[in-house]
Amino acid sequence: MDNDRRGGFRGGGRGGFRPSGPREMHKATCADCGQETEVPFVPSGDRPVYCRECYQKHKPKRY
Repeated sequence: MDNDRRGGFRGGGRGGFRPSGPREMHKATCADCGQETEVPFVPSGDRPVYCRECYQKHKPKRY
């Protein structure tokens, strides 16, 4: 299927669709180290947000 038929979106590696343009980043404060970071989603406040370094310590184990 052509990209045109999907409204300008292209398939992601995990079966989802990603916009073809740059992502909008949102400022957040890391729940571990307190450093200001940017994330590609709007933090809702009900879950912790981590910077890149702290996320590596918290990400789920893959089997």
